[in-house]
Amino acid sequence: MTTRADETFLNYIKDLRSVLMMGRSKEVHPKANAAIEAAGIKLVPTHDSVESVRKVIRDHVPEAGVWARVYRSTQEAFWQRVAASYGLREDTFLRMLDESDRCGPGSVTWERDYDYPEYSKVETHLQPGGYTGHPLAGLVYDYGTRIFHGDVSKDDFLHNTLAEKISAPLDGKVERIMDIACAIGKLTCALKRRFPNAEVWGSDISSPMVRYAHYRAIEQKIDVHFLQKAVEDLDEMPAQSYDLMTCHILFHEVPSPVVDQAIANVYRLLRPGGTFWLSDFPTLGNDPHGLLNYTNFLGAIDSADNSEPYAPEFVRSNVEDKLRRQGFSLRYDQPTDIKIFGRVCDKPA
Repeated sequence: MTTRADETFLNYIKDLRSVLMMGRSKEVHPKANAAIEAAGIKLVPTHDSVESVRKVIRDHVPEAGVWARVYRSTQEAFWQRVAASYGLREDTFLRMLDESDRCGPGSVTWERDYDYPEYSKVETHLQPGGYTGHPLAGLVYDYGTRIFHGDVSKDDFLHNTLAEKISAPLDGKVERIMDIACAIGKLTCALKRRFPNAEVWGSDISSPMVRYAHYRAIEQKIDVHFLQKAVEDLDEMPAQSYDLMTCHILFHEVPSPVVDQAIANVYRLLRPGGTFWLSDFPTLGNDPHGLLNYTNFLGAIDSADNSEPYAPEFVRSNVEDKLRRQGFSLRYDQPTDIKIFGRVCDKPA
């Protein structure tokens, strides 16, 4: 952080969230869900439905209302403080990114006047400007997610762990990899460490994300390539170009038609026998018990107070069916296996 006061405040917010939110969720969530069920409300992805859930909570479960208020207020506080602190040195950081754009190892390709689709302008997780509307979005995301996700973000622990368990194609050939919706490139770089002889690419719709991802890779001396490209525009790239493609927690953050386009584009880009590894929320169409809490109290909070407007629709879909209809063969069908291994999707050889 730019000042010690900023760092101290953010440590306080992190501890506050841990004590008041994570420590109370197992007590608060069942009470809230019981009240919602007693009121006969079924949360659906509409504004009125979300508001009806929130009204039940206000009227009957005040502690859940307090929990939701803490959730929202602390999240607003830490994101705004991170963005403001880095904003004091914005010119310095932008020069840093300009310099790294021209350096290696690896490369970054982005467009200064990129025309972002409306769905991508959502301030996901309440991050100021979202992923696309702030020039330092990648830097802000890097620090902010250490608070949002907690210790699993430290030293890229989560993404390093994911990279180690990602399934390779059945024939073992991994020469070219693309990590779509790569954000700041944590998984992209981890994949390069796991497959050092492969050519590894990371693509993301956000230029601030891929620019910072490239800077981050340079700092680690990792030779990967980053490209600003929306998943729905991957059809502009040569078919059958990749052996392995990965995607971590994108699909619940985009509209359903974009999910469909992404699946189609990934299928086209993979060579015969290639593999697509997808990690995201369970979907009720395949795992009806995996998200029962999300479909009530937590779903309302996530949609309204975590700025996840597309998540309710995604969790009510059946992404496994979508993948099969595209032509993929899934190695795992059972929800318990999918939670362990991810959705491992093979294109027929």
